[in-house]
Amino acid sequence: MVQAESVLQTSRSNVFVPMAILTLLFFILGFVTWLNGPLIPFFEIACDLSGSQAYFVAFAFYIAYFVMAIPSSWIIEKVGYKNGISLGLIVIAIGAFMFYPAAEMRTFLLFLVALFIMGSGLAILQTAANPYVVVIGPRESAAARISVLGIANKLAGFVAPLVLTALVLSNMKDYTKEKIAMLDEVAKSQTLDLLTLQLQTPYVYMGIVIVALAILAKLSPLPEIDLDEDGHVADLSVYKQIKNASRYPQLVLGAVTLMLYVAAEVIAGDTIGTFGKQLGVYGENGFLS
Repeated sequence: MVQAESVLQTSRSNVFVPMAILTLLFFILGFVTWLNGPLIPFFEIACDLSGSQAYFVAFAFYIAYFVMAIPSSWIIEKVGYKNGISLGLIVIAIGAFMFYPAAEMRTFLLFLVALFIMGSGLAILQTAANPYVVVIGPRESAAARISVLGIANKLAGFVAPLVLTALVLSNMKDYTKEKIAMLDEVAKSQTLDLLTLQLQTPYVYMGIVIVALAILAKLSPLPEIDLDEDGHVADLSVYKQIKNASRYPQLVLGAVTLMLYVAAEVIAGDTIGTFGKQLGVYGENGFLS
């Protein structure tokens, strides 16, 4: 691997290209993440779920971060940061492709597995991509680069629901719970099948785009990085790494703070649709007008 100092010297001469790549990656992160909110009311109707059951969409996606946090670091140690970016994107694409058989069978559990896989891919991708924010340029301007990437991430959060609504949810006026409840069992099953199948094409296309991005990331000029001061990957067991990290209370408290912040952000974002529906600000189709 290239020494960290060499990476810094190389990247300072050309920050624009790595920054453009990272901006695109953080846009993808936001886009995939914020698709979950609109999916909650969608699955509530399409899979005939209760409101609480539909929120397993968010649970299955975000629990992947908790499960994959430590394994992601182990994976990056084995394959490297640049390859980790490509691998994370490939895993996300696999989850997106799984929407096709899940929609074919209209099986909510399979959708949850697909969402968990996508969340796992995002965990790997973020573990690999985040260190680049610091090392692609001067450390003094790292905060500015983080701000730019944050804007790209939140912009994707604004675009994603609009895209999903345009491709899938725009004709939901024919699929309200009240109308579906009036159908007999055969007609109801056929109607819900047609509704669920609308997810296939968007997610397959998204998977194809993400696979293309994985190939581009592999061929990109992003330098491989080594954050160890001696130029060697730390050869420590997971237990010893956790033990060493626990010696720094600011790090532990920071991790707890981030967990609470993300939880609050996700709950607010994913429940606002249901809250709006209860306030009567929805149109005839059951979705925001």
